Amino acid sequence: MPAKSASKKRASRSSKAGLTFPVARFGNLLKKGRYAKRVSSSAAVFMAAVLEYTCAELLALSAKVSERGKMHSIKPRHLCLAIREDEDLHTLLKDVTIAGGGVPVNVHGAISRKSKKGRKGLKAKDASGKKATEKKKASAAKTSATKTSASKKTSASK
Repeated sequence: MPAKSASKKRASRSSKAGLTFPVARFGNLLKKGRYAKRVSSSAAVFMAAVLEYTCAELLALSAKVSERGKMHSIKPRHLCLAIREDEDLHTLLKDVTIAGGGVPVNVHGAISRKSKKGRKGLKAKDASGKKATEKKKASAAKTSATKTSASKKTSASK
């Protein structure tokens, strides 16, 4: 009688699929839920993979939102903002209400405050890099030059 070889290590379906979420639990819930007469074993693997990916995506986006707010923990508000910023998650979770999530910030452009042109003591620069005072002086010089040339033309035509 041949001796039994070393017992093989049991590997769960989650570890075989490289997932963290429990595949066996999803399989049992699919069977007990009576969603269909027959449920494939790969259906549980697929469901676990999709839910794990969705959760990882949501946590990554909400972590970025919390870092923007200089926070170290993810709050329900960060989850809500992450869902509303991502187009795919927003369509998936459009009818979901998160307790403590609040509402997305939306200020209409007509009622928002105008931005100040510069700080106190500093001269504001426009896109071309010129200071605002230099730009005003240049435009004033152009208008005065056109006025003097226009007055010369009118005096010459008389």
